[in-house]
Amino acid sequence: MTDTQTTGQGKNMDPFWKCGECGNTIQMPAPPEECPSCSKKCLFKDVTCYTPDCGGPGNIDPKLL
Repeated sequence: MTDTQTTGQGKNMDPFWKCGECGNTIQMPAPPEECPSCSKKCLFKDVTCYTPDCGGPGNIDPKLL
């Protein structure tokens, strides 16, 4: 079981990870070893927004997709 980070409003603050193989995006504390969508061992890219212009943490940065 993993610990999910949340804000006071209950919003999940875990980073978003995009699979380099199939493009599936998931939100969890760390990237998985195997993609839950394509079932392959893939490289995952952190596509989380870290600046206010895209909504800050808890959102996906559309420039990174």
